[in-house]
Amino acid sequence: MNNSPQLSLDRVWKPLLILTLLFFGLTQASDIIVPLVFSLFFAILLNPVVSFLEEKGMNSILAIVLSLIFVSLALSGIIFYVSVQAKNLIVDLPGLVSKFNTFIDDLAQRFNGIYGYSTEDQINLLQQNADKIISSGSSILTNALSATSNVITFISLIPIYVFFFLLYRSNFKKFLSRLSERNNTDFLNLAGEVNAMVHSYIIGLLIVITIIAVLNTVGLLALGIKYAVFLGILSAALTVIPYIGIFIGAFLPVIVALITKDSLFYPLGVIAIFGFVQFLEGNFITPNIIGSKVNVNPMAAIVALIIGGKIWGIAGMILAIPICGILKILFSHYPRLKPYAILLQSTNKDDEEKSLEELKEKVRKRKMKKQKQEMKETE
Repeated sequence: MNNSPQLSLDRVWKPLLILTLLFFGLTQASDIIVPLVFSLFFAILLNPVVSFLEEKGMNSILAIVLSLIFVSLALSGIIFYVSVQAKNLIVDLPGLVSKFNTFIDDLAQRFNGIYGYSTEDQINLLQQNADKIISSGSSILTNALSATSNVITFISLIPIYVFFFLLYRSNFKKFLSRLSERNNTDFLNLAGEVNAMVHSYIIGLLIVITIIAVLNTVGLLALGIKYAVFLGILSAALTVIPYIGIFIGAFLPVIVALITKDSLFYPLGVIAIFGFVQFLEGNFITPNIIGSKVNVNPMAAIVALIIGGKIWGIAGMILAIPICGILKILFSHYPRLKPYAILLQSTNKDDEEKSLEELKEKVRKRKMKKQKQEMKETE
C-alpha cells in the first residue's frame, strides 16, 4: 500500500520528462530531422514511379535519377512562372505604393474626423517609432539572410536524401523484417499502412491544391483583380498549412484589391470568394478527395499544428497532420496505446460503438476478476 503513491508519481513524472526531452531534442535537431522527414515523404511519393520503371527493366539508379529530374523540372517550371509574376508585381510596385499611400492618407483623414487626431499628430507618432524600426532593420536583414541560407541548404539536401531513401529501400524492408522477428510485431505491415496513408495524403493534397487554385483564379479573374493567376496559385499553395493557410493566402489578394480598385466592393468580393472556396474545401473537396486516409479529428489537428509550429515553425505546421496520422497508426497497433489512437481519430458512429463495446468488455472483465478475488478471499 505504501508503494502505490510512489508508483503513481512515477507514472506521471517519467512520461512528462520523456516528452520534455523529446520536444527539446526535436527543436534542437530541426535542421537535421525536417529535411529527412520531407525527403521520406517525397520518396514515398516517387516510389511507385521508380518501381514501375524498374519493372520495365531500367536500372535502379537511372530510374531514381529520371524520377528526380522529372520532379525537378516540374518544380522549376512552377518556380519560373511564380518568379515572372513576382517580377511583374515588383515592376508595378511603385504605382501600388503610390495608391497605397493615397489610401493611407484618406484613412488618416477619416481617422482625424472620427477621433480628433490631426494628420500632423499621426506623422509625429510614426516618427517617434521610426528610430526603433530602423534600429531593428539590421537584425531583420540578418534573419532574412540566415533564412535564405537555410532554405538553400534545405533544397539541396532533399534530392540527396530522396535518392538514398529510394536506392536503399530494400535494406529498410530487410531491417523491418528482422526487427519483426525479434519483437514479434509485424513492422512491415505497419510500414505498409504508413506508406499508404502518406502517399494517399500527398496525392490528395496536390489534387486539392489544384482545384483550389482553379477556383481562386476564376473568382479573382471574374472580379478583374490584377495578378489573378499568380495570387490564385499562391493562395492555393498555402493550403498545405491546414486551417490557417487559406486565410494567410487571402490576405495578399485583399490588399491588392484594396489598393488597385476604387471601390470597397472588390476587397469584400475577394473575401466572399475565398470564404466560399474555404467552405467548399472544408466540407466537400478535402473530405471527398483525401477522405479518411489520415482520419485525424479537428481538435487533434489544431493541437498538432500548434505543437508543430512551436517545434519546427512553418515546416512543422505543414508536417503536423501527416505525422499525427502516422502516430495514430502506430498507436492503433499496440493494445496499451489504442486509447490514444481513438483520441486522435475522427469520431464516427461505427468507431464510437466499437469503442463503447470494447470499454464495456473491459469493465465486465474487471468485474469478473474482482468477483473471483473476493471469492478466493472468502474461501
